[in-house]
Amino acid sequence: MKHASNKDENKDYIKEKKENLITCFLNKKTDFKIYELILFSILIIMVSVFLTVVVMRDLSCSSNNVVKKNSKLDSQLAEFEEVYNLIDSSYYKTVNKRTLIEGAINGMLESLDDPHTSYFNKSETQNFNEVMNGSYEGIGAEISTDSEGNIIILSVFKNSPAYESGLKFNDKVIEVNGKKTHGLNTTDVVSLIKDKNINPVTIKIQRNDETLEFKLERKIVEIESVESKVYNENNKKIGYVLINNFANNTYDQFRKNVESLEKENISGLVIDVRGNSGGYLHSVTNMLDMFLPKGTISYQIADRKTTYKYTATTNESRNYPIAVLVNKSSASASEILAIGLKESYGADVVGTFTYGKGTVQTTKDLITSGGMIKYTIQKWLSPKGNWINDIGVEPTVKQEQSQEYENNPTFENDIQLKKALEKVANK
Repeated sequence: MKHASNKDENKDYIKEKKENLITCFLNKKTDFKIYELILFSILIIMVSVFLTVVVMRDLSCSSNNVVKKNSKLDSQLAEFEEVYNLIDSSYYKTVNKRTLIEGAINGMLESLDDPHTSYFNKSETQNFNEVMNGSYEGIGAEISTDSEGNIIILSVFKNSPAYESGLKFNDKVIEVNGKKTHGLNTTDVVSLIKDKNINPVTIKIQRNDETLEFKLERKIVEIESVESKVYNENNKKIGYVLINNFANNTYDQFRKNVESLEKENISGLVIDVRGNSGGYLHSVTNMLDMFLPKGTISYQIADRKTTYKYTATTNESRNYPIAVLVNKSSASASEILAIGLKESYGADVVGTFTYGKGTVQTTKDLITSGGMIKYTIQKWLSPKGNWINDIGVEPTVKQEQSQEYENNPTFENDIQLKKALEKVANK
């Protein structure tokens, strides 16, 4: 059908050329002799033949190129299809076809040797989108499995149905809507909780030796990725902001928290991105805009051909001392924030070398399966053009964390935070 459509277009093109030529000729001369009409007719025929040959030749070349490309692709996929059919028909036990396809996609992406390029099935895609959007419909509890196959509550989001009903960290979920959960994976349990035909959700949990039952109404839950407070250090008020990830709504939460701290007349700010693996680039870009003078380089992005410099775009800026708290799990957007403030604002970076992820990913939804692939398209550079991939952001104040904090985190044994507060307060 595509070739037929092209032919119709070519016929129209030839006809149009003929008509234009006739119109042009007639506009120039209106009193014709017989031999002139004969010559004119011969000229029209020659032009028509010429245009037809040229257009058909181009169409033929285009068609041959398409055929060659398709033939090459077909030959390359033939081996995959052969192996797929062989496993499907002859393997000693039945294999799920969807599992085979997902395994093939994973294998293809793994061959790129890029830990940040990966495949998400439909359920994983939904979970990823919920976290990165910063809100979702549910009960507001994150679940996981323990070593014995039990479903446990990993975290509870503030102001959510789970939080308001009293669900707590490490509660063991034993039933959802009357169905036992032992042996089920987290995807299955999430599906039970989100069953649109059942609301409220009935969840039975085991807490120590006590069995409790909760009825929870699902609602839109906003995931709070930012927390803040004020510390008194060296007779100064120092603001503290913790960023858990860089979701769609993180910038709004960050701005709200920073402005609230500033109303308390803070003398400086500590931004904590320890354990933060990153998120959306636009989120961290907006945060940097809050602190850097207009026109100051925030970071650079390089693709195959060009390097682009991104600069602060607003007239807003700040001038109080800042320290960014980092560790080896601070990655991607966390590193962009840390080195952006370090090189363009003069902020201190306190802690250890960061993870070292200097690439940028995008996502592509797979319409057929509902899955998604996340793949690398660019690399990012610091404002001064440094690429920290596999190296990490170097702290200006190197400080390892105490073993006591690793075992039982409290403010008293958080020596990295204390070092950051001290650094900001003494500036």
